[in-house]
Amino acid sequence: VASTNLDKPLNTDNSLLWQISGNGLTKPSYLYGTIHVISQEDYFLGKNVIKKIQNSDELVMEIDLEKMDITTLAQLSVLPEGKFIKNYMNDTDYNTLQSFMEDSIGIKKFTFENAYGKLKPFFIEQLIFFKYLGQEKESYEQNFKKLAEDKNIPTSGLETYEEQLRFLDEISIEDQLKSMVKTIKNYSSETAKLGQLVKEYKTQNLAALTASFEEDEDQTLKVKLVDKRNSNWIPKLKSLMQNKSCFVAVGAGHLGGENGLINLLKKQGYTVEPISINN
Repeated sequence: VASTNLDKPLNTDNSLLWQISGNGLTKPSYLYGTIHVISQEDYFLGKNVIKKIQNSDELVMEIDLEKMDITTLAQLSVLPEGKFIKNYMNDTDYNTLQSFMEDSIGIKKFTFENAYGKLKPFFIEQLIFFKYLGQEKESYEQNFKKLAEDKNIPTSGLETYEEQLRFLDEISIEDQLKSMVKTIKNYSSETAKLGQLVKEYKTQNLAALTASFEEDEDQTLKVKLVDKRNSNWIPKLKSLMQNKSCFVAVGAGHLGGENGLINLLKKQGYTVEPISINN
């Protein structure tokens, strides 16, 4: 088989775009680290990334956005029947939460109590970060999907939306609450961390990103939400890449480190190299 031209690897590991070759692959595949939602002013997309998506045989993301099931989300994001978040919190923390939602997020007490108060803490926390990102947001996944659709390139997911939500479900309400309360009580330092993360992302500083994810994530959470899923994805990636060129886009936190996809793929015998997002 004539080898497809490979991009020349960079001499730094600081890239969000990695080329996967060797180990019997007939064509190279590509791995890209996304940030699921970013403000419009921070959004960037290199020419080579667009080219690789447009020339791929399949776009592979964490979940197939086509198959996002809103009813499943609705079922899995709410607390057990008849429960409200205040049933799990002491009054002081609950009042802090309520005031925070009103003053910083703009959700009135009544609305919070009756609607948002039924959500699991994880989803309330997502809401807080989402709000912080401002009105004008971009999603790499949505944009990649559009690029693929415009070229009639099929898309698939490494897990179903339901599986992804079930992973979240393995985190106890207590742990979710701890994380949420910490975010509210240390709002300015938590959002500063997010700002730092975006800065590392924009400079494609994979080592720093990996370190930030590792120190910030509670380790048990990291094992459940990242490591376990990474190892689940490897057999799927192997069979997907076997006979076609896949463009694989997953959260940047899945790439680096001992249990990251780059290392796991290398262990399987693939050559995994950083390439430029812009050439």
